[in-house]
Amino acid sequence: MSERLSLADYDVKEDLRNLLNEPVSVESLSTQINYVNGYKLHLDSQLAVNEAEYEEYLKSDGQFQSSEAKKDLELIISEISENRKLSANTQAVITSMTSGIKKLDDAKKNLVLSMTVLKRLQMMIIADEQLGSLIDEKRYTEAEPLLGAVGELVDHFKSYKSIDSVAKLTKSVNALEVRLADQVLKDFELTLTNKDPVAESELRSACRIMDTLGQEYHDKLLNWFCNHQLREIKTIFVSTDEAGSLDNLQRRFLFFKRVLKNYEELFAPLFPESWKVEEELSNRFCEHTRDGIKQILSQNGKTTDVDMLLNSLQQALDFEKFLNNKFRRSNDDSANSSVANFNTPIPTDGVFTHKVSAAFEPFLNLWVDHQNSFLSSKFMEFLSQPKLPPDSQNHANVIPSSADLFRAYRHLLTQCSNLSTGGPLYDLSKLFQKWSLEYANKVLRPTLPASQITDDAIPYITLVINTADYCHTTMNQLQEKLTELVDNEYKQRINFDAANDSFMRLINRSLNILVQKIETESAFSWREMANTNWAHMEDVGDQSRYIASLRDVLLNNCEKILPTLSRDLYVRNLCDKIVESTVNQFLLNIVKTKPIPVIAAEQMLLDLSVLKETFLKLTTCAGPDYKPSSQYQKHAEKITGKLEIILKVLLTQDAPQEGLVTNYFYLIGDRSVANFIKVLELKGISDKDRQTRYIDLFKIHMKAHDNLIDSSPVLAKLVVESGTTVVPSSTGLLNTKIMSISPDLPSSPKLENLLKTKDGFKEFASNGEASVNKLGENLHKFGRFFNRQHNNN
Repeated sequence: MSERLSLADYDVKEDLRNLLNEPVSVESLSTQINYVNGYKLHLDSQLAVNEAEYEEYLKSDGQFQSSEAKKDLELIISEISENRKLSANTQAVITSMTSGIKKLDDAKKNLVLSMTVLKRLQMMIIADEQLGSLIDEKRYTEAEPLLGAVGELVDHFKSYKSIDSVAKLTKSVNALEVRLADQVLKDFELTLTNKDPVAESELRSACRIMDTLGQEYHDKLLNWFCNHQLREIKTIFVSTDEAGSLDNLQRRFLFFKRVLKNYEELFAPLFPESWKVEEELSNRFCEHTRDGIKQILSQNGKTTDVDMLLNSLQQALDFEKFLNNKFRRSNDDSANSSVANFNTPIPTDGVFTHKVSAAFEPFLNLWVDHQNSFLSSKFMEFLSQPKLPPDSQNHANVIPSSADLFRAYRHLLTQCSNLSTGGPLYDLSKLFQKWSLEYANKVLRPTLPASQITDDAIPYITLVINTADYCHTTMNQLQEKLTELVDNEYKQRINFDAANDSFMRLINRSLNILVQKIETESAFSWREMANTNWAHMEDVGDQSRYIASLRDVLLNNCEKILPTLSRDLYVRNLCDKIVESTVNQFLLNIVKTKPIPVIAAEQMLLDLSVLKETFLKLTTCAGPDYKPSSQYQKHAEKITGKLEIILKVLLTQDAPQEGLVTNYFYLIGDRSVANFIKVLELKGISDKDRQTRYIDLFKIHMKAHDNLIDSSPVLAKLVVESGTTVVPSSTGLLNTKIMSISPDLPSSPKLENLLKTKDGFKEFASNGEASVNKLGENLHKFGRFFNRQHNNN
């Protein structure tokens, strides 16, 4: 409260409300008044003091006295000067008092340093004497830590070399190290010749001593040992002698393997593992052997027997593989893989890869030619093997020989890429293309049935589909890997389109064979439909008998076929083909049964709806893991919709004539008189005079429609003549040809162009009528007109 009283905008009402917020607060009013009076007296007193100070200031005229201030400043400067003099005197006194102490401290430090130097000098002398004694006694295990200590002491005394005694001692130690290195070499030589062998543990310590002495001494011992071990090989296998010829290359490798075995049994304990002596021995042997082979081939490479050259190259590759496996430098496990996959990295070069075989690089074209014979022998095996794998219950299986083929490809690719990534690798790619085509034509194609197709043939047909798909996918992976590995000048020339086209044609052919099987088994149902007395049908009943048998044929075949297909792509593709083939047959048999009364058309429309429901159930036969595609449902509805349009036109009464004409324009939507005549023939209007009246009315009404197409594709391909019916192939009604039914498997000769695009498998040129697109907007008009026709009758 007291703080708020000093505010300029103090509001007394706020404090009164706080102090007298309750009726009982009136009782303490006198106390509050006394407090306010006391505070007022305090303020009066404070005000009087401030006024007195102000009066005193006025009496002094309120002027700054500069003379007074100058005197005060001089006094302060004087005092500071006196303090400085006093400080200097004090420092001088203290320095004189501590100078003796500082001299004593410096003397102490020098004394300690001298004692340390002398002590270390003594240690160095003793260590030098002890080390010399241990060297003489060949006690390298004890000498090893002592040598390290001597080395540290020598480093410590580098700054004291100007002192004669220290320089002399350092020189003695250096001489001792040289003697030690010579002694180690001598002891190794005596041990290897069994003249005066030294214990293994001592020699292993001696190796560590050589490491301590420096890399120069390490290399000196290693070079001596390697030369000692390879001396006999270099003496025997001289490139200018018969023993060093390519005929004896395998003997050379066997001889070196005995050297390695001898090292493991006798000398491996002498060296620390970190020295990798065995690996160094192998590396030097490979370099010497490679140089020898190069010399031989440079002298008589053109006259060298091809078989011997290839045999020598294979021996070199096998030897490199042996060394890589021995020293675990290769990760090539692809040979043991059940399925070749070129998306995985090609094995990393081992340490010894190309060490010997590099000498054969100028002659690799001969190696590539030899692989042609190798793959030819493989094909003899493939042709003799059974096509169905042992575990044929696994529907995702492919023909086992296809995996063998690509494992062989991967093995050859690995070998060749390690030897060269230039012309030989490109030549190998052409070999892959050749034998892939051979596999498609000589292994896969003969697997397909040539004549009658039974249920027993289904596993073979689907096996061809699965295998061709696997080959197609793996060939693409192989092409990518080759393009990645080969030199730039060959990258654009790597191309497997011919092989890929062959596999895709096999897939399409196999799918078409399956469709033909279903068509053959459906023939009885279609004969039953054709034999039905449609002209005398009195009313519409349940589904027709031929539809029930046709439904069984479709579902039974799909239950046998679809689960055996390895990819959903082919399930969808086959179902698309079945839908189109069946609807085509339906349309052809409608033509056979002409004339078609309204009741018959209505029954056929009912049968078609049952058939459409069957179509939508086909994909469920693929198994519980298959996910139905909404695109397939749309496709089935689109294909059946084309036939529904024709049946709805046939469903129109003959009279009045303009009703048929109007419905034709709404449903078919073309201006073709020839197509309209086909509809008249199907309805049984064959009389020329009646047809003429309909045609005249057709031409009159056509002028009122400006959105008609020239000709409906379905009716244009349908040949209907008065009194007879020409029945075209089922491939010519609802689509151009059955090979191009699928939106996923184009059969065009330009297949390679489709495969190079992201959506190449999804290109589908639809042949549906333009009128189908406008059917929805005109359907209500058709409904009204159709009802009027029935009312008129």
